Amino acid sequence: MNPTVSILVPNFNHARYLPKRLDTIFAQTYRDFEVIALDDRSSDDSRQVLQNYAAKAPLRLLFNEENSGSPFIQWQRGAMAATGKYLWIAESDDYAAPAFLERLVPILDARPEVGLVYCQSSQVSAAGEVGESCEVWNRSLHPTRWTADYQNSGKDEIARYMVVYNTIPNASAVLCRRDVLLNAVQGSINRRLSGDWWTWIHMLLQSDIAFVSERLNYFRVHSQSVRATTRLAAACAEDFSLQAYVCENLPIAWPDRARAFRASYAKWHRSVRSPQQGRDRVWSKRVRSDAVKVYPPGLMRMAASSFKVSAEQFFRMLVQKGPTHEQ
Repeated sequence: MNPTVSILVPNFNHARYLPKRLDTIFAQTYRDFEVIALDDRSSDDSRQVLQNYAAKAPLRLLFNEENSGSPFIQWQRGAMAATGKYLWIAESDDYAAPAFLERLVPILDARPEVGLVYCQSSQVSAAGEVGESCEVWNRSLHPTRWTADYQNSGKDEIARYMVVYNTIPNASAVLCRRDVLLNAVQGSINRRLSGDWWTWIHMLLQSDIAFVSERLNYFRVHSQSVRATTRLAAACAEDFSLQAYVCENLPIAWPDRARAFRASYAKWHRSVRSPQQGRDRVWSKRVRSDAVKVYPPGLMRMAASSFKVSAEQFFRMLVQKGPTHEQ
């Protein structure tokens, strides 16, 4: 008989975090689950750690002979290998409270319209120091919304919040329906940073969302995470392209379009100040094309900012070059 939950542990070079990750999975008070660990050709001791753990616990191992280049390819591979009706993508550097599944599974059981449910997370440093709640990340969108449990229509969640930025800080906080994720995750593999955001949006186009305000997930923030290693310019381009997709496929109110534009404009403004990035015409054209679909008036702001940056760069060039006539 198939388990209710399939727990996927996609790993790449997180050998130091794997024991705590797996220990907190097998310590769950809800027990009807299977565990599938995927390793994306790690260069550290991850495979040995996983093999040692599999010798003492029911752990299926899926090892890639070549690195896939995308964590979202691993999501797809794991989801296809899973046999449970619910999926928990338990990222290998995070960990969970023992009651994580016990609190979230009954919500999916009782509410068939909900495609994903997620809980509040606490940030954790590389050294294991527990920090503040991730609730602070979303206060700019609403000062109190993420302090209490809620359920919402998926499309309303996108139109009012998800169009601005990814309001689910960490995939490990999510429990979802396997069939809904499999339909939604297609197209995420070309997105290095925003594949999770892409997936949640496509899930919410076909289902509702629920939130549990209890801190049951611990989100590791460190210098080797994808967020920390992705270039700002690439992140800016991915953000605008996803926002443009939403604005073309859902009726988004103009104030929400403006908020979405401002969120991505901040990354663009920092990116374009780099002389190298400022001269990248292909990148600039692609970003502007998507930005105008999000909030057309914002294009004037981008043009004005670009002119200012170019003027500053030109002035610096003149200063550095100095007078050309003979003294």
